[in-house]
Amino acid sequence: MKITDVRVFPVDINGSLVRAYATVTFDDAFVIREMRVIEGKNGTFLSMPSRRKRNGNYQDICFPISAKLRDLMENEVLEKFNGLLESA
Repeated sequence: MKITDVRVFPVDINGSLVRAYATVTFDDAFVIREMRVIEGKNGTFLSMPSRRKRNGNYQDICFPISAKLRDLMENEVLEKFNGLLESA
């Protein structure tokens, strides 16, 4: 599976740890939207789209099964995000 497009949309929401939203396209055929770039205690990371369950917990809607794909997605999105910060 190859990442063919990465789009990052920086946001500035007061009091929020969300720094941007991202959309990733695979093989020009499959898109994942609403991923979030989060500023955490241990640095910036990519969070998958999720929804709130009836019990109040959150559950990822979609997610990579392998660590290799997760790392690839996170690296691509964060590289694009950092590039946007540098050019601003």
